[in-house]
Amino acid sequence: MSGKCEVWAQLFLSESSKQRIHNFFISEFKIDRRYLVKSLHVTVYHALEEIPNLSSVDLACHHTLSPEQTRFMVLAPGGENSRPDLIPSDNRVGVRIQKNTDFRTVIDSYRSRILEHEDHFVLGTRAPSTLSRNAFGARHFQPHLTLLHPGSGIMNDLKIIGQAFRESVGLLVFDRYIIEQKFNKR
Repeated sequence: MSGKCEVWAQLFLSESSKQRIHNFFISEFKIDRRYLVKSLHVTVYHALEEIPNLSSVDLACHHTLSPEQTRFMVLAPGGENSRPDLIPSDNRVGVRIQKNTDFRTVIDSYRSRILEHEDHFVLGTRAPSTLSRNAFGARHFQPHLTLLHPGSGIMNDLKIIGQAFRESVGLLVFDRYIIEQKFNKR
């Protein structure tokens, strides 16, 4: 394949859940609106090649995620753990979805249906993706929800933010699932 196409499968957060998250950051941590991610979603799958037998979809769905099943992290290599050289406000910040949760099972179900379509034409010399590993991009698949852009000014102690988040935002609802193949215009 020529690398002129990208495949994305994503679960999108409902508008009401998005507004609760945005209001949380604005009211509790005085984050400027321009640093809030607008299109809140979890990427279920991403590939850098066209997958010929995979159909595009745009489906209504209803899946819930308890904030108790999330942990804040800096979205950079090694960002799961606090490090003095990794400043949250200089990077994207989000929440990762913990393993062994109901929502992770939902993600794995969607992901496994796509993995069936990876073949040697798509993969080339790459090892196939699994539920925990990606053939493309970051090696380890770690589902997450990106919440803040770099420059947000968020405090360094993400544990404090995470605790307030879990106490404040309520049940998160995902109401749309899409698979799309985006062809680059070269």
